[in-house]
Amino acid sequence: MNFNLKNYTFSEYDSMRLFLVIYMSAIFFLLLASFGMHNISYSQENQTNSNSNSTSLEFHQRNIPQFLNETYTNPSVGFHILLPGGWQGINYQNIAIISPAGVHLSNGNLGPNGDKVLMVIEVLNVSDFLDQRKAYGEIQKGDCRVLSDKYVTINELDGQELFLQCGANNDNKIVNYFFASGNKVIVIGFKGSDTVFDSNLDKFRNSVGTLSIDKPSDIKKIR
Repeated sequence: MNFNLKNYTFSEYDSMRLFLVIYMSAIFFLLLASFGMHNISYSQENQTNSNSNSTSLEFHQRNIPQFLNETYTNPSVGFHILLPGGWQGINYQNIAIISPAGVHLSNGNLGPNGDKVLMVIEVLNVSDFLDQRKAYGEIQKGDCRVLSDKYVTINELDGQELFLQCGANNDNKIVNYFFASGNKVIVIGFKGSDTVFDSNLDKFRNSVGTLSIDKPSDIKKIR
């Protein structure tokens, strides 16, 4: 089976974190500005603001990074998972980043304590998923060695597992799980250096074993 699905490398994690830092800073600034504008206009447009507040709250909930602890839920695909005990992170739109070290809500950096491994959950449109699979497939072939490449059934859900060993000294490991729901693909990835990865792998896999999807579809049909 030839399986060239997207794999998260160190550079991708760094790029993702940098993007989150920049975007969070901009969103927090806009949020502060919007609160100021709301306070000025409230006394003049009380009833109108009732509707505006609802719209503003929905916008903030979608676009402000949220702290993650214990569970992660994505209602857009009916996805729910229990996170490894003690791991914390942030959720920004359709990307969640979780670590035993925790992830700072304000800047996306890992905390000072705890193992430096990353769990990433992302929801992609099928078209975006196929584009990324094509773009990253050739790059990953040269950098990584495939340890496992197979279809799996987890918690009665059919998915795919890709397990890689990467880096010049083969000291970095990545495992990605892929599940489908309608026109979406759910990616659950785990990345770390050799020994730290190994010591946390069971915790990650136990977390993946708790996932649920309201309307799962066949990952094998996404090509």
